[in-house]
Amino acid sequence: MVGVQRVMTVSAPAESVLGYLADFGHSEIWDPGTRSCTRSDDGGPIEVGSTWHNVSVFHGRESELTYTLVDRTGSRLLFVGENSTVTATDDFVVEPLEDGGSTVTYRADLRFKGLLKLAAPLLRREFERVGDEVERTLPPVLDRLP
Repeated sequence: MVGVQRVMTVSAPAESVLGYLADFGHSEIWDPGTRSCTRSDDGGPIEVGSTWHNVSVFHGRESELTYTLVDRTGSRLLFVGENSTVTATDDFVVEPLEDGGSTVTYRADLRFKGLLKLAAPLLRREFERVGDEVERTLPPVLDRLP
């Protein structure tokens, strides 16, 4: 397994940040590896069980995953994406700050399946680079929220 964690401070209130991040389709905007991400369920209210079809590029390879919102409690959003070669988790914890902004803790993990497990240590540096890019791209997006 490879994982990254980043902690970011933004000017947007926690409630707005959680509302925005709950729609995983927005990952097209802030995740540099995401090519497309669209709802794949009935499109109703976003709640635990909502799903998205995600097309991402990692280490030069395109991959399609189905992401599901598996936890939406309090300040936490947890998405799990899966296909035959990998299980990906995107975990957000958003805490309010006294000045009206918020702190966003983002953790992403990739758990490879089959023979790809052997490649995980070799991909750690690339995944850290992706984490750095998210840390650079996500805060300006969230800072524009009302």
